[in-house]
Amino acid sequence: TLTHGSPFASTPYIPPTGAPGFAGDRAWDRGFSEALMQEEKRGPGAETTAHARHVKGKGVTLVGRRQGTVDVLTEAMADLIRPHLPALIKLPRHWTLLYSLDQHGISLNTLYSRSEPRIPSRAHPNPPKGGLLVIQDANDAVFGAWMSEGIRLEKGGYYGSGESFLWRYHPPCGEGQGQLDVYKWTGVNAYVALCESGFISFGGGDGHYGLYLDASLLDGSSAPCPTFGNPPLCVRKPGSGENGVAKARGEMSFECVGLEVWGIG
Repeated sequence: TLTHGSPFASTPYIPPTGAPGFAGDRAWDRGFSEALMQEEKRGPGAETTAHARHVKGKGVTLVGRRQGTVDVLTEAMADLIRPHLPALIKLPRHWTLLYSLDQHGISLNTLYSRSEPRIPSRAHPNPPKGGLLVIQDANDAVFGAWMSEGIRLEKGGYYGSGESFLWRYHPPCGEGQGQLDVYKWTGVNAYVALCESGFISFGGGDGHYGLYLDASLLDGSSAPCPTFGNPPLCVRKPGSGENGVAKARGEMSFECVGLEVWGIG
């Protein structure tokens, strides 16, 4: 006989015969929590192949990109990034496009206005959370930043938390999904994000940024920074000309040809 203890009774409660819906704690709907615990046990590298996504249907689905829009982030990349997101934020498997250089025009102001975190409302009770910046340079390198607080114009200086990180994607040599390098907050300083009207940047210290892009959303740079302990995210390729040229203290410049910001949910 199933019994159920109660803090308000001195003896166990025995449900009446045929009590509807009572099947013990293990049958309760816990939402995403049990699936999340299983994913944590398997580790970041589990079930991230295209075959696993197809068979089990557990991969990330990207929504909001119009037909004909040039894509930067792929679902395969998103599957690699998702395990590194904060526990609660990574639960939704639908990611929403907030801003696209190709779809919404070249404007830092538009990027800020579309990427700013939304307050839940009756019309949108569960707006997308956080902000994933995805950049593609002229050498086809893809890299970016994650901000749990979203990407927004912040006139008061630096903002962000220890959940933020920089990342860089390595495409596969043959068949496969590629690899992801993640550079998490080191705790050395609090220079996580500095987003102003004239530029957008992530990481700082020692006189340079981990990732920087000017107001034109065209010219950028990346350098080692104490905030994330990262190397330059862009790499110069042989015969690439001026793009990707090395500067002082390991800083590398790049030309941005594709940019997206994604919200989770």
